Amino acid sequence: MAEKILIVDDEKNLVEVIEAILTELNDEGENSYEVKKAYNASDAISIAMDFKPDVVLLDLRLPDKPGTEVLSTLKEYDKEVQVIMMTAHASIETAVRSVREEAYDYIQKPLPSRGHLHTLVKNALDRRHLLLEKKKLLMEISDANMALEEANLELQEAKSQVDEKLKEKIKELSLLNQFSQDLLNCNDLATLIEEIPEDVMKLTSSGGVILILKGSSNEEFSVHSKKGDVDLSVGDKIEIGKEPFGLVNNKGPWEKDEYICSPLTYMEDTLGLLAIKKAGSQISQDLIQTITSNLSMRLYNGMLNDTLKASYIEAVLSFVKFEESVDPEIKAHSERVSKLSVEIAGKLNISKAETNNIRFAALLHDLGKVGKGEISSELLSAEIISPLRFLKKSRNILEHLSENYDGSGKPDGQKGDSIPVGSRIVRLSNEFDELILKGDNKKEVLKKIDEKAGSIYDPGVVKTLKEVLKSK
Repeated sequence: MAEKILIVDDEKNLVEVIEAILTELNDEGENSYEVKKAYNASDAISIAMDFKPDVVLLDLRLPDKPGTEVLSTLKEYDKEVQVIMMTAHASIETAVRSVREEAYDYIQKPLPSRGHLHTLVKNALDRRHLLLEKKKLLMEISDANMALEEANLELQEAKSQVDEKLKEKIKELSLLNQFSQDLLNCNDLATLIEEIPEDVMKLTSSGGVILILKGSSNEEFSVHSKKGDVDLSVGDKIEIGKEPFGLVNNKGPWEKDEYICSPLTYMEDTLGLLAIKKAGSQISQDLIQTITSNLSMRLYNGMLNDTLKASYIEAVLSFVKFEESVDPEIKAHSERVSKLSVEIAGKLNISKAETNNIRFAALLHDLGKVGKGEISSELLSAEIISPLRFLKKSRNILEHLSENYDGSGKPDGQKGDSIPVGSRIVRLSNEFDELILKGDNKKEVLKKIDEKAGSIYDPGVVKTLKEVLKSK
């Protein structure tokens, strides 16, 4: 490609001479030059905008404006253009002014030799090429730096995402570990069932959780507990085979609408189903399967433990059967007291675990009547069941059945809410049933109880008893 030279001088003869010299050089094949000419500043600037010269030979004094102004204008458009100033009045001042305006060099008229002019032009072109190459390299470096910065940003973002995922995974594992520990530490099935939805909801950051379990019949499933904004209520029956909650026999997790469901199975036994309502965060299949696997084993053990408890209670109730031969009403009375106590506990929103303790205490409260001795039958009942660790809280209820609400009772003279709530409930249920057995009608019994509310009985429990009786 030819090098572009622009000659600017108002002396046309001089311009023609310079052009001729450059053309001769073209003929000699040393260089290839494309030459344009201008005789004043305005034409020079106009031609330069379109021609884009590599080197400009520019007269210092032009008819319409100084050459230094043309030099400044050219530099504004092309920083790397090389300008050789020409002047008939060379001086130190001229040289300084030319350099200040970023001229490459200057020559004094009349022109130097042909060889000198050629060398000067060639050196100017070499310098331009070096500057352009430097500019190109700087741009490439700049582009490379930008690309590197972008890559670094992407790397940082990727690292941040990995760090965030790692944090989430560590948090998930920590919560899962705590979840597993809580399951292991919970020995009561009713408490376990009650707490599972809340624990799973925290672990999965979900919108709600439903625990569906099998009933006494293998074909009957119902909601045992739930947490959050879900579509079912405790006690709702589940239709087997109907989506999304009835697919209890599926082998693994499935998604339907806004729920992720997973069966609860232990070995070949289907225990129920866990339904998790999706929220903003993603819940992995692995996490769901880990949760349900842990839950299934713990629920199975809890159910087995509950069965053993029932067997123990049946064994203990055999004592009652002995007394039943003397007093046939004692077993039926214990069952009625237990039923009424559980109903009162339900109205008072007492936890399932504590309700179970109340149920057992009510069933066993007359055990002491099989013995003869100086201590009360209530304390003897507590003594009889003391070897059974799972009845420890029921024993505490029995030990305080004779405490009065005003603090005048036995054995410790406890008062008000310091008396175990189970003791307050079972005592009222027991004495209500005993008064009914004596032949008093319900209205008379409630009148007698009202007279002792605040002294013998807890007024709140008395009020709840009336609500239970009214709903029957």
